[in-house]
Amino acid sequence: MKQGVAILLLALHLFNLGGYQLVFSKASKAASDRFISRLDNKEYSDNELIEVKVPVNLPYQSNWSDFERYDGEVQIAGVHYNYVKRKLYNDTLILMCIPNAEQMKIASAKEAFFSLVNNLQHPGQQKAPAAPEKAVKSITTEYLSDPHAALAAPVALLQVHARALHEMLPASAPQSTEAQPPEALS
Repeated sequence: MKQGVAILLLALHLFNLGGYQLVFSKASKAASDRFISRLDNKEYSDNELIEVKVPVNLPYQSNWSDFERYDGEVQIAGVHYNYVKRKLYNDTLILMCIPNAEQMKIASAKEAFFSLVNNLQHPGQQKAPAAPEKAVKSITTEYLSDPHAALAAPVALLQVHARALHEMLPASAPQSTEAQPPEALS
């Protein structure tokens, strides 16, 4: 009997330490997969899409005639968006995004669970003047890899690529030419 209670309390403690992060991570991944399959099947309206324009300064870029399907996610002001399609036109990357309500629900449930477990003060509640408590953030969440992390900041990513491309050019290469390029021979 004592052994069963000890195992139960140990399992509860381990879940409190980090198991709930695993549960919410799995739920978030499953919701993301469902949402992406919905996008792949084009089960959305163009009226739901939000256009995000990102300036791009890359040499020798060409304009795309149509949008292409593109996967990724970004969180702006607490709202989760999934990329649907993208297009490069002139000096602008145009991303068409759609809000992901299921991801927002999972994120708010995770925050609510974390605050309940750690006995944090909720808005509108009065906290007893007891000893001050600290909410400790798990250090493992800082190191979890996210395959879409680079997509969350497309501007920074494009700047890194442009900088890397600039560094690859030889220092003596001319930056611009004033003469017209030679005509192609047939």
